[in-house]
Amino acid sequence: MKLRGILTVLVFAAAGNAILSVPALADGWREGDPWNWQQHQWHPEEHPYYLHAMSDLRQARDLLARPDYPQVMDDERHAVDEINKAMRKMRDAAIDDGKDIYDRMPPDARWRPEDRFHQAKELLAKARQDATHREDDPYLRSLQRDIVHHIDEAQRAIDQAINDALR
Repeated sequence: MKLRGILTVLVFAAAGNAILSVPALADGWREGDPWNWQQHQWHPEEHPYYLHAMSDLRQARDLLARPDYPQVMDDERHAVDEINKAMRKMRDAAIDDGKDIYDRMPPDARWRPEDRFHQAKELLAKARQDATHREDDPYLRSLQRDIVHHIDEAQRAIDQAINDALR
């Protein structure tokens, strides 16, 4: 009788564990698990805002990748590095628009540094807005936090560059 009671408890415990673990297995990934790209099916048509963010980040980087004034060169480099990190995180999330993240357009030579910085800040604000859409995939939520962090860091570097340029 005692053995039967123990077996009953074990059966209920195993059933409860199986029921509780089903939602975690349904999405195929939990925080802290290693990522396998086959687990995530990327459908760009379902996430057009990531592609918009990628485009805005690329344009902002192109505006900043022009170290023409010594007093702001370090700030520009820092902002470009943060933008590249955000773009790499998007690539890690399998967000691929088919373009090389290191391919750059030539910047417009007629702009003063402050104008380029303000335009880059506007593009980063749009990219941040696009990158913060609600995300159902827990893995993408984790990457989304990293992407937003790098965009925020790039904005801070641009603010510093603007301050340095106005001195």
